[in-house]
Amino acid sequence: MKTQSVLNDNIYSELVIIYRQLEQELTQLNPGCDKCGTCCNFTTFDHVLYASSIEVGFITQHKEVPDRSNISNNICPFLKDNRCSIRDFRMLGCRVFYCNVHYQEISHDVYEKYYRMIKDLSIKYNVQWKYSPFLEQLAEFKSISSALANTLYPDPSPSVHS
Repeated sequence: MKTQSVLNDNIYSELVIIYRQLEQELTQLNPGCDKCGTCCNFTTFDHVLYASSIEVGFITQHKEVPDRSNISNNICPFLKDNRCSIRDFRMLGCRVFYCNVHYQEISHDVYEKYYRMIKDLSIKYNVQWKYSPFLEQLAEFKSISSALANTLYPDPSPSVHS
């Protein structure tokens, strides 16, 4: 039986390959990006960023999640100085979203193609699939990790009392 760490490494390695394939396709499509950070303000575009639990797990394993107070303001908590601070780890929704209206006509097809590939990872590795708003998943992760940090665990080593 594979350990959780090995399982995560395998899934995340394949996720990186999927992201690289997507980047190659986007390079050919050339949707253009002004790198202004506007898309990270979800209120501005009146959208909700969805992500899979695999993608959120990938981020939370590699990056520190900001405080919960920074998660609830409908702006990506990883937006720093109008730049993505987790660019190499960002989700599919971030990777395919561009302000270019001409690209938006085909972005849905691109998204669906890579969404299916990511979902197939959950089937291949028999992991739970969750697809829900990104900010909600981050808040849930932060809440759980805070609760775990406040839990006392018994010391597995034999105790020596004097």
